[in-house]
Amino acid sequence: MVKVYIETYGCALNKSDEALMIAKLLERGHRVVDSIEDADVVVVNTCTVRLDTEYKMINRIKKLRETCLTQGKKLVVAGCMAKTQPFTITTIAPEASLISPQNADKIYLAVENPGRIILLEGSRTRDLIGLVKGLRVVPIPIQEGCLSNCNFCITKHARRQLVSHSIEAVVKAVREAVESGAVEIELTGMDLGAYGIDLYRKRKLVDLIERIVSEVDGNYMLRIGMMNPEHLPDLIDGLISIMKNTSRVYKFLHIPLQSGSDRILKLMGRKYTVDFYRAIVKEVKEKIPGVSIATDIIVGHPGETEEDFEQTLQVIRELEFERVHLASYSMRPLTLSASMTQLPTSVKKERVKKALEVIEEVGLKMREKYLGKTVEVFVTEKTNTWIGRLDNYIPVVIKNSSGLDYGVKTRVYIDEITFFDLRGVVIDSSV
Repeated sequence: MVKVYIETYGCALNKSDEALMIAKLLERGHRVVDSIEDADVVVVNTCTVRLDTEYKMINRIKKLRETCLTQGKKLVVAGCMAKTQPFTITTIAPEASLISPQNADKIYLAVENPGRIILLEGSRTRDLIGLVKGLRVVPIPIQEGCLSNCNFCITKHARRQLVSHSIEAVVKAVREAVESGAVEIELTGMDLGAYGIDLYRKRKLVDLIERIVSEVDGNYMLRIGMMNPEHLPDLIDGLISIMKNTSRVYKFLHIPLQSGSDRILKLMGRKYTVDFYRAIVKEVKEKIPGVSIATDIIVGHPGETEEDFEQTLQVIRELEFERVHLASYSMRPLTLSASMTQLPTSVKKERVKKALEVIEEVGLKMREKYLGKTVEVFVTEKTNTWIGRLDNYIPVVIKNSSGLDYGVKTRVYIDEITFFDLRGVVIDSSV
């Protein structure tokens, strides 16, 4: 038996890969421990989506290597950085074994072998879904890979091949999660719009959601993850129908825009125009009252002028997104955008500041309509207090907690808003 400590960074896909590692190690009789001191093998499951993340990973790997060398432990570096930047890792930790995301279920080969193991090639095993247990909000990956080719993205090199898990396998994973106590299921992946193309030769996201809500009973809500805009024409009617007619699916879509300038979208390698995107969002908002649209915005991409940036701010104001994930452009290796003339850091910082001001302005505007109103909330999380969601996924911080529990529907009087959430008190603990 080998005692293994695992440390994971990054997105829900990485957390699912950790779950795969744990399941495989336990299956082979090993033990997963909670501290480095108790471990024989230390695994760091890395992320490298941004430059600051890369620096964080490098510093962490260096520190873990020093600990492992001092205490006679083996170091394994897994995840996206192992796949995309093996030379960098080898330079700072030449003894470390390297495991790509696609080989997460083969982690035991590195754990059981005293020598250095390199597993960076190969495809993900279809229908092998890493289920993170013990959570009330559970991410379930339905696919990996992307059919887009964005010039700023390094993740496409880490998880390039499109691999969709079968509808049957996903339904089974959702059922297991709900039976284990999950009250919210997050269907996740690199681009849910591409789900099914490799396996069924057509986009099958709508079919998958219909199967889940019809075959999995229980007290839970389903959240649809990110999908790129170019897939929406084939999916939009089905998604609208589901959100209008199914109370178990949040009225929420995550559709990344990235820029409000057609010129920058072209430089980014995106496959749509601003008008195309605008038409989709307006159609969804017209046909589903109260729907929430989340988006991603990158400011400071190479070539972005003040005019391009102002166009982005204008689109944020016009389309009134309920949530905006804002990022300053980060130069990544292996990407075409990294070879372009870069903007000064000071310019990018100033644009991030201005964009945040607009995002906060729009967020407050979109939440003002809830102030002084009573809303129905589905309770999903607990930190220092209970947190729930409206049926359109807007978060609600509940200030009093009498009679609450996971999965409870309650009525909350909203007496405070921020640009990000609503806050209030329970007036009736049973709906």
